[in-house]
Amino acid sequence: MTELEPAVDDLRGTFVPATVTGLTDMHVSVSLPGGVEGLIPRSDFGRVEGEPAAVGDAFEVYVEQESGERYLVSRDKALRMAGLNALEKLHADDAVIEGEVVSATQGGFAVDIGVRAFCPASQISLRPVRDPDELLGQTFRFKIIRFQKARQNIVLSRRALLEREQDKTFGRLKVGALVEGTVRRFAEFGAFVDIGGVEGLLHVGDMSWGRVSKPGEVVSIGQELTLKVLRFDKKAKRISLGLRQCQDDPWLGVPAKYTEGTRVKGLVVSKTDFGCFIEVEPGVEGLVHSTGPMVTATAKKVLDKTDIGDELEARVLDVDQGQKRMSLALFEAE
Repeated sequence: MTELEPAVDDLRGTFVPATVTGLTDMHVSVSLPGGVEGLIPRSDFGRVEGEPAAVGDAFEVYVEQESGERYLVSRDKALRMAGLNALEKLHADDAVIEGEVVSATQGGFAVDIGVRAFCPASQISLRPVRDPDELLGQTFRFKIIRFQKARQNIVLSRRALLEREQDKTFGRLKVGALVEGTVRRFAEFGAFVDIGGVEGLLHVGDMSWGRVSKPGEVVSIGQELTLKVLRFDKKAKRISLGLRQCQDDPWLGVPAKYTEGTRVKGLVVSKTDFGCFIEVEPGVEGLVHSTGPMVTATAKKVLDKTDIGDELEARVLDVDQGQKRMSLALFEAE
């Protein structure tokens, strides 16, 4: 008798090879070592992907109990126990596994890793999760931090891997370096961008040379960007990123493009007691004066009635590239 063919009275509580010999509405009949018959409930196969079985199929089963001259066996339990054995080795090797978040539970999340496992809420991310539903259906990488085979109690951590990746990312960071990132979420003051296991802040003031009131005006969730590292604090885990810093400063070409007397058009972006600022082009603004000896009564009247968002036509009086200032006078047809 081979090692795979134990004595009949030793079959209970063991894993043995089985071959399908018949099918009924209630059971699948199988031949076990020693020539004895085993029965598997048909419902057992409903829990196993890629089955039910056909006559002649061979697989491993778990022998649960004796029933007369036959044994009641389980294909599902054999697969689950094989999965647990594999997970036990992964846990011993400190390996990384993938799992799908299938539901939110009290205190955390249920994760499918071949068997059901649990990830505490504190271990699913680097920061508190405000909307648990956002994670449902997503597949992440996890580390097994607790494994109790007998109780089938498996506890996972995604945070441990994120912290490991975060440390690696900070170790590679340099101020002024270009990095690739994906926009993950918005805040009132900017967008958070994943640059490889760690999120950096792209402030609205660093998105464009022009004025930006909301991050959605420039970037979108899921968008991939090339950004410049402006500064970072490894201890505080903070990174400031810039998008406009990856583009040429529009003021570099202003003196040659906007010489004295050049006519320009732009939308009013702000008003002061001494005039209106108009955006001549993204990142370049000029002041249309409403006071001073050169301002006519007609021009002052027009500017006093002008609102933000209105379009004005003006002519260039002076450009100071160093201070990034452009002086304008309202254009009046002769």
